[in-house]
Amino acid sequence: MDYETLDVLYHSRKTLLEVLGDRGFNVTPFNKFGPFEIGAMAAAGPGAFRMDLERTAEAATDTGMMKCRVEFAPKIKLRLAGFMSGLTDPEESDPVDPETTELIVITLEPVVDAFHTIATTYMLSKKLHVSFFQAHTLIHNPLKHALVPKHEIVPKDTHAEFLKSIRANSKTQLPLIRFHEDMIARLMALSPGDIVKITRPSPSAGVYTSYRVCAP
Repeated sequence: MDYETLDVLYHSRKTLLEVLGDRGFNVTPFNKFGPFEIGAMAAAGPGAFRMDLERTAEAATDTGMMKCRVEFAPKIKLRLAGFMSGLTDPEESDPVDPETTELIVITLEPVVDAFHTIATTYMLSKKLHVSFFQAHTLIHNPLKHALVPKHEIVPKDTHAEFLKSIRANSKTQLPLIRFHEDMIARLMALSPGDIVKITRPSPSAGVYTSYRVCAP
């Protein structure tokens, strides 16, 4: 693996750990790594990049996902179905449990429609939250970019009250943020039906708040 790719993997892993740490996962066991360790992992094979993270009940969101499994698969676009089957088949030695674990897959390929389709399919049919990221897009944390406004998940137990406060009959009246297709939705692990609050600067009001609903 060439130096440029190793550099991308180093920075993307650093960003991903930052994102997961902000979401309440314990990233301490994986924080101490550098370019040398990344090179050693690359030499050992994709499996060496795997991470299994957990978070406390206090940090868990109302999605109930207490665990996160991170896998590295350099090129899988042409074998996505087989790859996902190998990770989720109950007869395999270490399948992903969709009830407790979200799955993140880092790849070196662009995340195109095939990835969006299979992520949506697994969410709707198996309730498995899987997100695919091209490593190159995680060199910097998109959530902390100056041009990206603040995003916050609205707790599910307040949805009914929130919709009543804005005089909306249903979530379908809100603008959409696409599940998996939207990079921010993936980073925040949004699921269909989630409502996200977006706060951005306003030249006239100072702060402008809007809301979107996650949709397949």
